[in-house]
Amino acid sequence: MSRLSVILPVYNGMPHLIEAVKSLFNQSYQDFVVFAIDNGSTDGTGKYLTELKSEKFKYIRLEEKNLVKALNKGLDLVDTPFIARMDSDDISNPTRFEKQLDFLNKNSEIGIVGTNGQYISTNGDKHFDINLPLNHDKIIKTMLRKRNAIIHASIMLRKEVIRLNGFYDAEYFPCEDYELFLRIGDKIKFANIPERLYQFRVRGDSIMSQHITESIKMYYYINYKYSMKYYNKVIDINVAVNRKLKLYEKLDVISVSIYRKGLYYFLNVNKLLGLFNFMIASLINPVRLISAIKRKIISANHY
Repeated sequence: MSRLSVILPVYNGMPHLIEAVKSLFNQSYQDFVVFAIDNGSTDGTGKYLTELKSEKFKYIRLEEKNLVKALNKGLDLVDTPFIARMDSDDISNPTRFEKQLDFLNKNSEIGIVGTNGQYISTNGDKHFDINLPLNHDKIIKTMLRKRNAIIHASIMLRKEVIRLNGFYDAEYFPCEDYELFLRIGDKIKFANIPERLYQFRVRGDSIMSQHITESIKMYYYINYKYSMKYYNKVIDINVAVNRKLKLYEKLDVISVSIYRKGLYYFLNVNKLLGLFNFMIASLINPVRLISAIKRKIISANHY
């Protein structure tokens, strides 16, 4: 039996799915099985996956386009001590699985480990570095500040983490990962490997782009709900559900939306246009600019 299962949800993944699968076949660690969960694709995704003829790939077809159901279906199927995530249009460095498994084997207190990474353009020829906090306390503090602390698709975790703490909750889509992490962050330990072992493709039609406003609003709701737990305060869930965004939170939503557009433009259209959007986003919310600079400085000390 394999030691590692990889959950690969996919909806209309062609043509980038081919490169994602290639990066899995190119892993230095090969004792794994992939559960490719098709969310009702209408392109050539199903044909491509079924024609792989590889014992490593288990193809599961769902008729509904529902990412959370696909993730939970994968979690329900796995029967290995370790589980990794992967998105269908991204790329894993050839040593990703090897290094994450080695890290978990050497650090028994860690339940989930991610990696630093890069945003890449649609054709993969441009990149933008992703620098994240490395230890548990800083990861939790960063998440409570509503900042990116873990690349969800880069994680590897112990199966017992899910067995003891439950699956993803569809109520919190498109931030189901953020909710899960904060829900269990006082029960397990997180870490990030400083090496850039994952490449996250930025496309105009990605979930990240489609749900940006909705996701930021959900971030604030989840943050409000779980920060009460971490700060040992009593929460009125009705207040959390019904509260309206404050002015600075609305500005943050606008800032992130412009920043994400800038990231897309920088990588896929025109760097100057991307930089212009970065500048506008930072003027609307200078805190994000300061945080990005701090992460860049901290990351530089690890290379």
